[in-house]
Amino acid sequence: MSPRPRKQRASEPSVNGLQPKIAEDESTTPDRYKLECPLCGEVGRYRFALLARRAFEEHVDENHPAVQSPLDQVRTLVDMAETEAGTWECTIGAESYVARQHSPGGFTVEVVSRRTLIDGRLATLDDARITIGGHAKLVSSALATAATIQLRQGRPAHVVPLE
Repeated sequence: MSPRPRKQRASEPSVNGLQPKIAEDESTTPDRYKLECPLCGEVGRYRFALLARRAFEEHVDENHPAVQSPLDQVRTLVDMAETEAGTWECTIGAESYVARQHSPGGFTVEVVSRRTLIDGRLATLDDARITIGGHAKLVSSALATAATIQLRQGRPAHVVPLE
């Protein structure tokens, strides 16, 4: 008696815009489902199709994230335009902010409509963006913390600019 023919399966759901390829191999090994990523090639072999699908989700989350990094999110939310050398401006809601570089590795942020300076240690323009976003309540404290951590990981504290 011959085995019943299998039904044609629907294609796998995409994850972050990537479509996995899960192929069943007719070999006698227990791991008969071969998982392939469209960008990386073969990822692995799995005993069940569900395990392969979950492995692909983890693979995409780790290797091909679709979400911007925290620092990129802050840069998107607080869009600053350079008006003259060493001066950047942005308007968020009713407030206008001006970031000025007073020395290499030193920035100040002014809230123009209130004629006040935001007090803080601002070493980069990204520090100024994080500060402005937090002041305007556009950036949550969790996002600001994550962006600051990412910023500090990319640049050790003891680095001196060559100018």
